[in-house]
Amino acid sequence: MDQLKFETGLGTYNVTVAPDSVWIHKGLGAHYLQLQMVVGVPEVGPEAGRLLMLETTLYAAMANGLRAPLGSATATVPFKPVGEIRREDLRYLLSNAQLLALEQSRTGDLRLQLQVRGVLPQASGFPGAPEATEHIGIAESRWRQQLAGLGRTLGVDMLIPFPADDEPRREVADLLREAQRLLGGNELDGAMLQVRRALEAITPLSGWNWPGQRKDKRDRTADERWAWIRAALEDQASGALHGDAGTKDYSYSRAEVETLIGMTAALLHIVP
Repeated sequence: MDQLKFETGLGTYNVTVAPDSVWIHKGLGAHYLQLQMVVGVPEVGPEAGRLLMLETTLYAAMANGLRAPLGSATATVPFKPVGEIRREDLRYLLSNAQLLALEQSRTGDLRLQLQVRGVLPQASGFPGAPEATEHIGIAESRWRQQLAGLGRTLGVDMLIPFPADDEPRREVADLLREAQRLLGGNELDGAMLQVRRALEAITPLSGWNWPGQRKDKRDRTADERWAWIRAALEDQASGALHGDAGTKDYSYSRAEVETLIGMTAALLHIVP
């Protein structure tokens, strides 16, 4: 339990979060984490007013001692001057990426921190109080059960990093960025041709051996199989020239261009 201590006469308000009240709910395109804050209101005089405003920020506690912000929420708590206990539900919108990042950084129980700021807007004198920080621990088994309850709504987001600007990858990075620029202008064939040039530039960087046409595919080494994959992607991107019977009348979609840009960036990611 923490306290929001206001000026003399305005009272001290106890705030706490029960770990059992923390729950993750399904949303449309995102999810929200709900918790219940219990506020102990003291017996106060009329100078405190009748409203307590709470501004909260939820953080994930990291293993290195730092914390990462997850979201913010506010609540307005009306109270009686004779003192009482009030319970307020707070909700924090979380994306798939945030939930997956939580899982990647979590070791054992989930550790959260809730930073609470209190304001008495109707009070006479200074209406603010020093911030309080609630430390929340959720048992690993309970948290994993909640995540399982999200089912397929918790999708797997995977970020494919673009290559760094260091040599010798700078040429490929520049070609992929140009492909993205052309894609933004809806120049699909132009973007696809930049992808083809990027795939061509990967060939001397990779060192992957070409197995030739006669080698049985079951006998190909791992790097020979990557060479085949790179060649297949280049063949697909070459269709933007529409110079053969198979692609003469074919129009590539935006999704196809996006896919080839992502696949090329991913391929470069494993270049030795």
